[in-house]
Amino acid sequence: MLRDPFLKGLRDQRRSLAIWAASVSCYVVMMCSLFPSIRESAGDLQGYIDSMPEAFRKAFMGASTDFGDAVTYLNGELFSFMTPLLLIAFGIAVAAAQIAGEEESGTLGLLLAYPVSRARLLAQKYAVLVTGTVVLCAAHLAAMSVADVMIGLGLPAGDLVGAHVMLLLLALAVATVAFAVGAATGKRGLTIAIGAALGVVAYLLNIVAQLVQSLLWLQKLSLFYYYGGAEPLRLGLQPANAVVLLLVTAVAGGVAWFAFARRDVHV
Repeated sequence: MLRDPFLKGLRDQRRSLAIWAASVSCYVVMMCSLFPSIRESAGDLQGYIDSMPEAFRKAFMGASTDFGDAVTYLNGELFSFMTPLLLIAFGIAVAAAQIAGEEESGTLGLLLAYPVSRARLLAQKYAVLVTGTVVLCAAHLAAMSVADVMIGLGLPAGDLVGAHVMLLLLALAVATVAFAVGAATGKRGLTIAIGAALGVVAYLLNIVAQLVQSLLWLQKLSLFYYYGGAEPLRLGLQPANAVVLLLVTAVAGGVAWFAFARRDVHV
């Protein structure tokens, strides 16, 4: 197992991935199950929502403000904040454990002692990150699909899948930047800190830019803008925005390869 970095990485993450997948699935089902009661009291909530400033409503709820609509409700309760937060947090944690975590624990030297190039080792460790993120995103999609059928949410299948594709690309973009930091520095704490900072800044930039008209142009510097902001479930798959997220991921991956191939590894 130790001779194969990919299998070793999956083995190291198997318990945490199972816990994350189960927790995310339960949370999704719970939030979906609350919708019928929310829909019944939508009239009382609507007055409060309509009293909010328009810029504030758009920043946190998108174009639709009808909380009696399942898509609007799930965008507000899951897709605009909590769901990407969970996947980004998971991605950063896994990214930090791959190169930086192995280096700090002293096992990276053992992996490099086998006849495997640094490029191949990096690719296999990155594959662990991608696999884990895909599994967690798939668990989220599966839980929401089951809840959709059981509760009768009436979610458009195409937009549901498209929103999860955009969610996956957002999480991978942030996590790959963190992965690049770990590959370049070998420091797990710094990897987590920079990854978390990027996620927080991207989210806040997307929100603040919408609240201040003169700063609206800054919204396009945020990864959350390309993800779909406050209404990814309504927008579904956005090919042009997906390309942007993929480009960020590719550039970060290139930086990881360049930095790891040229630096001294502490063993």
